[in-house]
Amino acid sequence: MSHLVHGAPVAAVDLGATSGRVMLGELIDGKVQLHLVHRFANGPVPLANLEDGAGPDDLAWDIDELWTQIRYGLKLAFAQRPDIASIGVDSWAVDYALLAAGERLGAVRHYRDPRNELAVPQLEAKFDRAEIFDRNGLQFLPFNTVYQLQAERAHTRLAAADTVLLVPDYFNWLLTGVARSEWTNVSTTGLLNQRTGTWDAQLSEHLGVANKLPEIIHPGEVVGRLRPELAEELGAGQSVQVVAVASHDTASAVAATPLSSARSAYVSCGTWGLVGVELQAPVLTEKARSAGFTNELGVDQSVRFLKNVTGTFLLSESIRFWNEQAAASGQAETSLEELLVQAEKLPVPPVLIDPQDERFLAPGQMPQRVGEAVRDAGGQIPATRAELIRVIIESLAASFASQAFAAAEFGGFAPQAIHIVGGGSQGELLCQRTADHAGVPVVAGPVECTALGNVLVQQRASAGSEVNLADLRELVSASVQLTTYVPQSTASLV
Repeated sequence: MSHLVHGAPVAAVDLGATSGRVMLGELIDGKVQLHLVHRFANGPVPLANLEDGAGPDDLAWDIDELWTQIRYGLKLAFAQRPDIASIGVDSWAVDYALLAAGERLGAVRHYRDPRNELAVPQLEAKFDRAEIFDRNGLQFLPFNTVYQLQAERAHTRLAAADTVLLVPDYFNWLLTGVARSEWTNVSTTGLLNQRTGTWDAQLSEHLGVANKLPEIIHPGEVVGRLRPELAEELGAGQSVQVVAVASHDTASAVAATPLSSARSAYVSCGTWGLVGVELQAPVLTEKARSAGFTNELGVDQSVRFLKNVTGTFLLSESIRFWNEQAAASGQAETSLEELLVQAEKLPVPPVLIDPQDERFLAPGQMPQRVGEAVRDAGGQIPATRAELIRVIIESLAASFASQAFAAAEFGGFAPQAIHIVGGGSQGELLCQRTADHAGVPVVAGPVECTALGNVLVQQRASAGSEVNLADLRELVSASVQLTTYVPQSTASLV
């Protein structure tokens, strides 16, 4: 069992694609206690709101507003617990800031920005898709950082930049003044060579960033101390450190997933559904590439062999669309909770959709696109909102189950259980139907898995003891309530 029993509190900054939060985490009697300090909204904004001359479809993140909210949350955290020992930042993957002489150049573009699709054939004219996979082991997604940087080459700011920092590394730089790149998030960019564990020299040179990529550090390493002037603003001590956690939010979530055994699969379910297994080495075969799997890196040199599939984005976008219509017409808003109750009473839809279909990548008019996908698959467009929600839930469950088994096959086993963590673990219908489709138990929880992983890596770093990944997961199991869903169907559907 872990030596981590008690520890000074730490602050976890956890940034998701739809919201962010600052949380306090503390070890008390061998259990992790989390306390939400500040939650704030996040999401894409029109680039035209931030920069003149932007196109109507260009998207960005309001990164300055996020920084304001992070500082506010940390100030509240230090007011509550002046003895905070360290801060860790995790976020979504692939997006980056460009710096020159200590100043950010323009906005941080959003991964759903349409410019990325135009860059795909440009990069692949130099490096074909099979060669790119052989280098970086990543599932093809048009928003991977390598494609974003290819698109960036058409603009002058890339040439003017001296540093490229992924989003959590950028906030670490704001906190400390130290520019470093954390390796779990680096592994999502396409610029990490999976065979060498270093920045890929040829890809970096082609994209014009070879001299702009900082030193790679690993989860648990110290980025630097909090800048003195920022410590004063936040009410923090001068000794507070910023620790590199598993800064890709999925890497933090998987680190804190209490896997039943090595033969378990996981689904980190939020805006995206990251479905996979944990392996000790990347799978760089053509079969893995053609099946659409990705090799991302985790805590303690682990490999997260997984597939990115659309998650609750289909639900949240549908609700957002309906509520925008309601606001325009003066009607009452739609409640997802109410629709889920109605959907649970409906029969299994005869025709499902593929959540990975590229038609679902961009935001906007999601109910229409889901209905069209059902029609194109040979079904009838759902007649009610509850029917459409049931189609989405059933399709996600079927996708999670089939992809979990497909990922495990590359590891040479069939999963004995599937762990669903993150916000999606609260969906009883989703968890039960995933178990039914898979024919194996689904273990749901924890919900705040990403923040738990963030906190535990910081606690391990401060303890300085030999604590492995299994020890961290034992702490999670001792700290949270998990729910197990047993298959109810007479036969599995995968």
